Amino acid sequence: MFKLMINDSDLVAALRQGKPGAAEQAVSLHHGFLLMMVKPLVGDDLANDVVQNTWLKAFAAIASFEERSQLRTWLTRIALNEAKALLRKHRREVSLESWGEDTGSPIAERFKESGAWQVLPHVWHHDTPDAMLTEAELHECIKKHLHKLPDDQRGVVILREMSGLGFDEIAAELSLSEGNVRVLLHRGRQKMHAMLNHFEEEGSC
Repeated sequence: MFKLMINDSDLVAALRQGKPGAAEQAVSLHHGFLLMMVKPLVGDDLANDVVQNTWLKAFAAIASFEERSQLRTWLTRIALNEAKALLRKHRREVSLESWGEDTGSPIAERFKESGAWQVLPHVWHHDTPDAMLTEAELHECIKKHLHKLPDDQRGVVILREMSGLGFDEIAAELSLSEGNVRVLLHRGRQKMHAMLNHFEEEGSC
């Protein structure tokens, strides 16, 4: 029976050795994330092709992966390159005209000019089973609201928070300034915090 790899190093070693089940575990761990990451960039129609090409390239190049970053971060860089290549092949360009526009904060009134909270979010209390919100419910709520973010904010949040790319890398990939990337990340985080605050207060998504 295939033993689940508990960390990146074990999984990468298993992939290099061609151990049965290693590729399936890598796909199980990262395929959904890669799809979510490239959809804002290439659209739903091309996302599957991008991710399929990413896996082909990644498995072919796994021996050269130096593990200076997490496996997911390495896969993200491959996927971004594949997204660009496929867009060129299809003679399509990602429209970035509205990317980076400051649409304002949905919870600006919660902060002072210094950035500190005007009104602190409620602390979660799980004193009784009835009061405890399940991890699965919160996970689904986060996914729901992540998909509600504008494409530019969602793309930056995913690349920064879930892929671990630096501001300079994100800026280069999205043809934005680092300052613009920081604004998008800030806005996206605020909207996600607003969702979490509602979840805390109301007990619903």
